[in-house]
Amino acid sequence: MYRLYVDEVGTDDMGNLETDDCRYLSLTGVAMTIDASREQLVPKFDWVKNKIFRHDPDNPVIFHRRKIVQRKGVFGILRCPEKAALFDEAMLRIFSQCEYTVITAVIDKLDASTKTNWREKHPYHYLMQILVEKFARFLDRKNDIGDVVPEGRKGKKDGQLQYAYEAVRSVGNHYYPPEKICYRIPSKSLKFRYKHENIAGLQLADLLAHPSHMYIRSSRRHDVNLGAYARKVKDILVNEKYDRSKAGFVSGYGTKYLP
Repeated sequence: MYRLYVDEVGTDDMGNLETDDCRYLSLTGVAMTIDASREQLVPKFDWVKNKIFRHDPDNPVIFHRRKIVQRKGVFGILRCPEKAALFDEAMLRIFSQCEYTVITAVIDKLDASTKTNWREKHPYHYLMQILVEKFARFLDRKNDIGDVVPEGRKGKKDGQLQYAYEAVRSVGNHYYPPEKICYRIPSKSLKFRYKHENIAGLQLADLLAHPSHMYIRSSRRHDVNLGAYARKVKDILVNEKYDRSKAGFVSGYGTKYLP
């Protein structure tokens, strides 16, 4: 039984698309068995949280990439170079050693908005449908089943995303029929979870989503900068963790660029 933990980079807003921050949106799914999450990821994350942050189990540290980069709150301890080096080394080791598979889909919203057949599509919902299809294909190769766990955004947005999920289960897409999607992903509902719930798989997705987003854009020759740490994460993804075909092709399996 696999879970696909999902996190986004960018926004689904269709305004100000000429600016780089608004133009691109990606969803990253981290596919992991429940056993791997429980037996590998959770104890490894807890070791880091105890060793570096000495966290209160009743008020646990929750990894959040933006706060880590900005050294906010409990992550202020990473202003100490020795602590930061220990943290980076530990996290890279976790990224490499844990068993999981990554699928990232990126959309250029400005380019998509100029195409007639894209104008009625909601970018976030469309990317979720792509992830669901890719996840079902992954499960087919594994001969297993799974469910999908996005980080909830509360209110109408969660309801709209559930509707998009139901749609792809009902009609599939041009590449994959609905009966195969439903067979491999039998749950009719997304399993929304939230940051305060301390879900290790969602924290892993949050930590990997930005480096994956930037790598895919850099591979399209966009003017983006992968820092030294992000390059190490990228190497782990490319060499070990992106989903890939039996022949070893990542594009179209672990990475997808749209439109």
